[in-house]
Amino acid sequence: MGVDRLTYVGHATTLIEVDGVTLLTDPVLRDRIGHIPRIAPAVGGDLRPDAILISHAHRDHLDLPSLRRLPSSIPAFAPPAVAEILRRRGRPVTELVPGRRVQVGALEITAVEADHDGRRIPVGRPRRAIGFLVDGTVRVYFAGDTDLFDGMRALGPDVDVALLPIWGWGPRLGPGHLDPEGAARAAGMLAPRVAIPIHWGTYASRGAPWRDDPAMPAREFERHAAVHAPDTAVKVLAPGESSALSPAMREAR
Repeated sequence: MGVDRLTYVGHATTLIEVDGVTLLTDPVLRDRIGHIPRIAPAVGGDLRPDAILISHAHRDHLDLPSLRRLPSSIPAFAPPAVAEILRRRGRPVTELVPGRRVQVGALEITAVEADHDGRRIPVGRPRRAIGFLVDGTVRVYFAGDTDLFDGMRALGPDVDVALLPIWGWGPRLGPGHLDPEGAARAAGMLAPRVAIPIHWGTYASRGAPWRDDPAMPAREFERHAAVHAPDTAVKVLAPGESSALSPAMREAR
């Protein structure tokens, strides 16, 4: 069994390696999404996770060309709007709604609420988005895309690592998203031992205010977290960077 670690691949794509199981979240692996270029280093290596977790159907979280880079036999776990799309393309998928649990190797994965409209296109009825709790030797919360919601506090306080979105790819954020201060408030509600900001510094449209300073959202999150979540350690990983999970983190549970 290898070293447990977390890799921030970029945007909402993370590689979670715990207890001999590898999970890949919201894989977006290309050099651009439509007109939006990747400003972080290209994704390298041969990603072969045991399972794929997809939070919702927006194109910067459910990127079908990126999925085609991954073996079609790798199972996915996703909310209904995503599951419908993946089934039509022949990928094995298990449909999850908040509260449902599944087992992947030694890990238990629970779908949890997210305050975000997860439909594929901006017309039609709203569709559900979800987050994930990954339970093993270490407990990891992957938020996907969300705003603050009343049930967020109930997900803690036993979260070891919270992967929290702190921005996006454009000049502004609409409803259902967290900015650096909102993500810091989320960390205060969750009270994780470690918070790792995601959904920043990877893709940027021409109007993104931090395009020439990609680390700006992460710095802002650190600043706000010191106020709203002073007991949580913030670990900033640049896109492509990994961090081993601390033995002390495991012992503290």
